[in-house]
Amino acid sequence: MFSLIESEEEIAKAQHKLEATIRRDFKRKVTKNIGYPGGTTFDARVVTNGNHWYWSSDYDGENAPNPRRLNWFGLFGDDSNLQISVEINTAYKGRNNQVAGFFGRDNDTGKIYLLHSGRIGGGTKGVGKSAFMAWCARLPIDVVDSSGNIREGILVMPIDGTAASRSAVQYIDDIARFKQAVRAGEIGTEEFQHKKKELEDFYSEARGRRKGQRSREIDYLSRHGDVVDALHSWRTAKSLPNGGKIVKSILIDMGVTISRDLIEVFEVKTSTERSDIYSAIGQLMVHGTTKDCRRVIVLPHNETIASDLKDALQRLGIELLRFKLDEQKATIA
Repeated sequence: MFSLIESEEEIAKAQHKLEATIRRDFKRKVTKNIGYPGGTTFDARVVTNGNHWYWSSDYDGENAPNPRRLNWFGLFGDDSNLQISVEINTAYKGRNNQVAGFFGRDNDTGKIYLLHSGRIGGGTKGVGKSAFMAWCARLPIDVVDSSGNIREGILVMPIDGTAASRSAVQYIDDIARFKQAVRAGEIGTEEFQHKKKELEDFYSEARGRRKGQRSREIDYLSRHGDVVDALHSWRTAKSLPNGGKIVKSILIDMGVTISRDLIEVFEVKTSTERSDIYSAIGQLMVHGTTKDCRRVIVLPHNETIASDLKDALQRLGIELLRFKLDEQKATIA
């Protein structure tokens, strides 16, 4: 479970760590104009890793509606003005649902994360929260405030730690690709509407989330997407059956289909805890229902699996793959 960070002091500390972490990873400083619907911020001092940029400033004037700290992200280009891909601004104190960004603490690990409501702006019809989540197969997690109420948010990045900004980079890329897909008309296809229906059905059921680990230098929880990307590259490098297509959705991390029949299904878990393996087995058995479906669980390479769980995987015919994760990338071992 996650708890909402609400005190002014804690939010300020979290924001300070967030900015320090991004500036550590985005080492180059550049003065650029930042454009957005309705205006331009001139001569902004942004930081960049060469492909993505970040800029932060206070928005707390006397007449400012919803005073907040601005956290702007986007794709970087040397030869042009910058455009905002996403604003993940944070309120200075308390809970403010009109401000899309917020900080949450993982009560299992004590680690603090930047989260985003999932609201995607940009002035284009079709650019919205539900369509975005369905398109990139991202799910929000539940964050509990001091009154016991839930605020949902998509996990963007931990505020500190090794390679912490890596997951934010992936989030920026997902948003940029989604906006391009909207402009290209991809969300009007039958395939996309099917994925959106899956999302709606999923939300009619109880939701859960993946658990983190207490003692990892690299944060596995926020890097789940990197592992899925590595799995996609690994499977793409191998031959697919005739008519085979690699897919992912809200319900599965990755699979291979022929027509709409799922003939391979993969589930990534970021720990070998019993609860995670039990969850993976259930997901693989529920969704891998076609005859001779290949079911694969993907787990961290440096964690042991209890012997009875290994035996269960063998009895059920579930294959085991391992992944490695460093500061830059994930690889299938």
